[in-house]
Amino acid sequence: MTAGALPRSTVRPVGTRAHARRSPVVRPLVIFTLAVILAFFAVIYSRISLDRTAFELQRLEKEITVEQERHWDLRVDYARLQAPDLITQRAAALGLVYPENRYTIEISGMADTVGGPEDRWMDLRALFVEQS
Repeated sequence: MTAGALPRSTVRPVGTRAHARRSPVVRPLVIFTLAVILAFFAVIYSRISLDRTAFELQRLEKEITVEQERHWDLRVDYARLQAPDLITQRAAALGLVYPENRYTIEISGMADTVGGPEDRWMDLRALFVEQS
């Protein structure tokens, strides 16, 4: 057998078209596989990020609940401290009581004024300025 007798389809040199066709098919497959893997990791990362955010929101909601309870407790304490009976008891313990006798104080020079309360205060102020 001579070289010319061999069938042409069985012998192919390395640089022929058949070899060139196989190489480009593998490259897009590798690129697609890498893109799928990167997309998979991106989805995993986004889920982790969302879960972390959800845990943070849950912690903040617990803090808000605690602070709201504290707010209402403080409002109850504030209302209790404003009770007139409690204020009267504490004032009496400090010696702050209503006087039994009331005295009227007469200021000379104020009897001859005519006008409303604003005029009287202005006259009183003028009187204090003159005395000082």
